[in-house]
Amino acid sequence: MRFKKIAAFVLLAVMFITLMAGCVSKTSTQENTNTSGGVASGKNTLVIGALADFKQGSGKEGQSMVFDLMTQRSESMGVEPGIIESWTTNADLTEYTLKVRQNVKFTDGTPLTADIVKYSLQAWAPYCDGSFMYSLKSMDVVNDTTLDVKFTKSYGNFPTEMTRIYVSLPGSLDDKGNVVKWVGTGPFILDDYQTDQSAAFKTNKDYWNKNKIPSIDGVKWVVIPDENSRIMALQSGQVDVIGVAEHYCALSYAAIAELKKDDKYVVDLNPDSGLIATYVYNYAEGPMTDINLRKAVTYAIDRKTLVDTVMSGLGAESGDFMRRKYDFSPRNEKEYTYDLDAAKAALTAGGYADTNGDGIVEKNGQPVVLRFVVESDETARATAVFVQDCLKKIGIDTKLEALDDSARAEKEKNGNFDIAYTHPWLTTPQRYMSWRGAVNTYDDFGIGFGVSGNFSTYLDEVLSKSSKDDLWNTFDKVWAEEYAFYPGTGLYTTPRVFIHSKDVTGFIFNPNECVIDLSGVKITGSK
Repeated sequence: MRFKKIAAFVLLAVMFITLMAGCVSKTSTQENTNTSGGVASGKNTLVIGALADFKQGSGKEGQSMVFDLMTQRSESMGVEPGIIESWTTNADLTEYTLKVRQNVKFTDGTPLTADIVKYSLQAWAPYCDGSFMYSLKSMDVVNDTTLDVKFTKSYGNFPTEMTRIYVSLPGSLDDKGNVVKWVGTGPFILDDYQTDQSAAFKTNKDYWNKNKIPSIDGVKWVVIPDENSRIMALQSGQVDVIGVAEHYCALSYAAIAELKKDDKYVVDLNPDSGLIATYVYNYAEGPMTDINLRKAVTYAIDRKTLVDTVMSGLGAESGDFMRRKYDFSPRNEKEYTYDLDAAKAALTAGGYADTNGDGIVEKNGQPVVLRFVVESDETARATAVFVQDCLKKIGIDTKLEALDDSARAEKEKNGNFDIAYTHPWLTTPQRYMSWRGAVNTYDDFGIGFGVSGNFSTYLDEVLSKSSKDDLWNTFDKVWAEEYAFYPGTGLYTTPRVFIHSKDVTGFIFNPNECVIDLSGVKITGSK
């Protein structure tokens, strides 16, 4: 096996010594939210190996263990009740009446009220894609269980945006959106916290959602940033599961393939997390303003071989921007596919040719060399190298830069790229439209997908329509323009993976990838 037990033992010993040193260090940050002390690593305590600190994950996944969302995402990527038990609206979607779920209490005993919901909507929105705040006219508490919300214009996306917003007590967020009071209504109670090391939770046995009360006594969240170290922690029994704490696949596909061969572990694979790994082209300036070059790049990528090699066959090829199984997806457009002849024809149509025989095409005497900016993790780099080779085969050279997230974002928001990693279209495209699907400006993920002046109109339609048929008609227009323009390309579906010991069962892939759902987990072995 690739990961040797002896190496695992040595590394874990070092990790243990480091951890203990950190616990007694004067600079370590500890937090106890209950006077009963931390959860012991007992037989019925789930131990999670996590890439990042519980409070610092990029998707804020840990928040879902303590707090409840206003509304929930359904399996079909629709919207279902959460803390908001129901809602009604007027005909033009400018007014909403929200009914707050009754008989819900925070873990300190505070009853949930409409006043608390009002605070939470306003406090969390700026940090959770709550674009509704820009169109908010008023938010009035009618009584303890009713909230009236009015907008300055039609806003059909409000229920969808609430699938990202948690309910919390007043004063729970600071002025930068950081949680400073970890008391929620959710399935777990934060019991102990040590910065960049660990967190401990007790199960909330009084959780209002009786069907979702976990059977385990608690959870330990152990921070192990290095991929190989997380795997060895699983192999040694230090942790019970890895992959649960991240809203994306935080392990290399090669490592997952190795673990699948070992019958000591269970690999739960959700091949379709709803997202497609996507590149965006800088269609606003530079060489990729030429649609023929954009077409050539798109058709030159052999996605099937990419999946079979870089992903060890664990994903699925896709040239789409969004999976077609979901509402408002590109149902009428032809998916971008690998077509070497079409790629070469596009270059010819654009006036590109290799006139000096060096293998690189030129135009107007200049060789085509594209700036290629991606993330620095193993999968991102391997994918980019594969794509780089595909482009070289049709005579397109690239200057590849695999950068850490902050450096990558800086490059992209300044427009210093020709091809770049971008945030994929979300499985609720209404939300993506109101974020970056209707603009053509630069941001941390390259450039938006608003490829014509029509997209502001499309956004208005998305926000003002409640009929499913009307929304389908609008998105049909969105996708028709999108696919004809070639603003970027999908590569492959991004699976989520949970890997755990056989002593632990019942893990659930929540439709909202940033929600950790441990309601079905059972610990059956001796650990």
